[in-house]
Amino acid sequence: MSRQPIMQQYYTRGRQGIFRSNEGYDTVAKSPRLDNAFIKKTLHPFCAYDAPRQLQERGESNLKRYPEAFVCFRAETGELVVGRSVFVGADFTGQRNTFFSHNYVIPAQRRDEFVKDPARLFGLNAFADYHDDAAGKELPELDELPFQVDGTPERRRWLDSIGIDEQVFRQLLYAVMTSLSTRRKVYISLPGEPADASYDARKLLEILYSCLPYEMRRHFGFLTYSSEPQSKKHIHVMFVEKGSIRAGAQITEKDFLFDLANGRIPQADALEGKHVYLDYAWEHVDEPRLLAQFHDFCEEVLAGADTDMQLRLSACYELCTLYGIESGNMAAWVQNRAGIWQVLQHYLNQVQLQDKTRLLRLRDTLFRAEAKSLAVKRLPDSETIRQMLGAYRAVSGERVSGELVTHLMKLLLQAKAAQQSAYAADVYRQLAEWPELFAYFMRSVLGCKELVKPLFEDYLAERLASFSQMDQVLQEFVFWSRTAPPALHNPFFLAAAREKMLRLFACEQHPLQAVLHIHDFFMRQDGFDRYAGELLDELDKSLLGQLALDALAWSDFGKIMNLLEDKPQTFFGGLNLESRQKLEYIAQMAALADSREVPLPEPFFRQWDERETAFLQKLITGLLEHPLEPDSFPLVALAFYRTGQKRQDSFAYADMLRFVGESGGDEAVYAFVLWSMTQRMFFTAKSISPGYRQVLKSFLLENNGRRLRDKAWKKRWLAVRHADFRKLLDEVRSETASPLLKLFRKRSTAMVSIFLLLAAGAVASFFLLAPDSKADLPVSPTGAETARQPLPAEAVKFVPAYQLMLEPQIRPVNTAR
Repeated sequence: MSRQPIMQQYYTRGRQGIFRSNEGYDTVAKSPRLDNAFIKKTLHPFCAYDAPRQLQERGESNLKRYPEAFVCFRAETGELVVGRSVFVGADFTGQRNTFFSHNYVIPAQRRDEFVKDPARLFGLNAFADYHDDAAGKELPELDELPFQVDGTPERRRWLDSIGIDEQVFRQLLYAVMTSLSTRRKVYISLPGEPADASYDARKLLEILYSCLPYEMRRHFGFLTYSSEPQSKKHIHVMFVEKGSIRAGAQITEKDFLFDLANGRIPQADALEGKHVYLDYAWEHVDEPRLLAQFHDFCEEVLAGADTDMQLRLSACYELCTLYGIESGNMAAWVQNRAGIWQVLQHYLNQVQLQDKTRLLRLRDTLFRAEAKSLAVKRLPDSETIRQMLGAYRAVSGERVSGELVTHLMKLLLQAKAAQQSAYAADVYRQLAEWPELFAYFMRSVLGCKELVKPLFEDYLAERLASFSQMDQVLQEFVFWSRTAPPALHNPFFLAAAREKMLRLFACEQHPLQAVLHIHDFFMRQDGFDRYAGELLDELDKSLLGQLALDALAWSDFGKIMNLLEDKPQTFFGGLNLESRQKLEYIAQMAALADSREVPLPEPFFRQWDERETAFLQKLITGLLEHPLEPDSFPLVALAFYRTGQKRQDSFAYADMLRFVGESGGDEAVYAFVLWSMTQRMFFTAKSISPGYRQVLKSFLLENNGRRLRDKAWKKRWLAVRHADFRKLLDEVRSETASPLLKLFRKRSTAMVSIFLLLAAGAVASFFLLAPDSKADLPVSPTGAETARQPLPAEAVKFVPAYQLMLEPQIRPVNTAR
């Protein structure tokens, strides 16, 4: 494929131009394929020239004394624009001074031909000073541009001749490189006549340009002459007329100012600290070939990186350090081992970098240096190890290096020999952050008998010692099964893990839940049976020793029995007396919890002595729910059964009824009594057991029989269908009746007879003593009957009926008119 040609453009004041038909400044000639819009938007803003003030003031006519304005910048569309504007005196009218601009537009695909060879750019000498209208408006497209190589080999001496020493040069280079990644411009004035200053500017720029990495050059824009500072798009460095840099000017207040014509650098940053690349550039300023080799290194390493990264000054500094190490200068590594590894790791971690070959060779170089240092027993610091491991881990898909694993083994052995346990622990911690390396390391250790004790067992003991929860110990099984399965065959591992688990288990507040969790954990893990059996037996034995039975729920007893049902006889033979006793209680309670029908108290407690029975009853009482449900009444009977007593006194009736009342109130007691009337255990023959009967009677007699005075409750109690209980209710009602009712019940026949006789006498007296109603009525003069006026009523004293029956009070009727 043929190379794209270089196109041209002329700009000056003429009779007419390409874009205007009358006289004035315009593009007067161009290559045919050069886009008009590109010319107007990109080239025209740079077609300008203001003659130096001092030359204008003295009316200088010698055109050679006017400076040329050499410009170079990268267009937004990627092309490299290289041009020159010069003062050419009078125009075609002979009346006005004018200038002439000649620009080359280099295609983006050919830009690097100039970027990587500064002589082709700064030695370019094929610029025109005028245009003959007779030649037409078309300019040829060119394949090459002629240039001349500068024959000055001693750049440092030349810099000194124009007043630029090492410090100023470093400041200049720093400002130029910084301007590429910031908005700060660099304005420079040089001593001497304007034309000489412009020539020196071009030469100085060539030196600075050769010190820039290639990507920086691709974006770098400069102008060798301007009458005064001005902010122009795409231009980073502008050389200005002497005297035009004025203090306090708003346009330059944030920019880099180098007024070298007057020996002032008012706003250049003071360079403190170490600037690796600035030192390197000054050291090799006379050796552009060596500088180019470094820039080739940067170009290769940063291939694929984004522009921001490539334009960062810090990237240039970092790569300069790495390049020095690649070249055999290990001073930077000796001074800052961790820092060098960190820089290398940073670039290895950049996924967008296309070729990391040289970085990987650098890593090998650094590793060999680390190995030599370790050989003389100089341990690297912890941060160095971390960064070194990061550098090895950075490249995805890369196999773990056996040399690195061997190096780490030696390092840890030396640390242990020096009794630096904290250091060794930190190394292990960093190893564990890289699972693949850690697995390789531990498999290698377990495969070497001499290394197992110092590098595995000691490390495992430290890991276990740091654990405060059983889950951490459980996860240790998973960790080693995935990382280094041979670890699970190590006797020390099994013994240490079991010991740690039992120690933590002894502090558990909920031991049953903990054991259930551990059993479940091992059931879900494949291939752990041979490791888990002995551990689980020890935990289950410890569980029986730790359990507080009165803190268990009904379901817990069954869970415990499920844990122990498949245990061999040797397990039970290894239990102490207390654990065996607990196990018997648990079995009995589990059977009780699983049984649909609660057994009768007498056969249930037959095998237990009085102390054991009391303990079981305490467990049952503690498990009864509040409020009580009818399903729990048989358990109430078990809880208050008394062994060794006569049948009628087989229960602590008072305590039993009190417990039921406290657990559910009168409703619960009523339901319990209803249930008890159907249970033979509470009866002697067909009668309620005397003890129970007496307790029931006392219950009903409370508060003068209030439970039978309430109509609703009375109706409910009377509805209990049992003859002896009905008799009990009659007794309670009789004992809680009023005195009159009691008397009435004792002499009921005599009292009824007296009451009837008194009632008959009262009725007879009323009829005998009552006056004739009509005889007493007076007759009015008209013959009408007038009613007799009634007598005043006599106050009647209230006398109770029973008193009238015992002491009759019959008083004569007052008949007075």
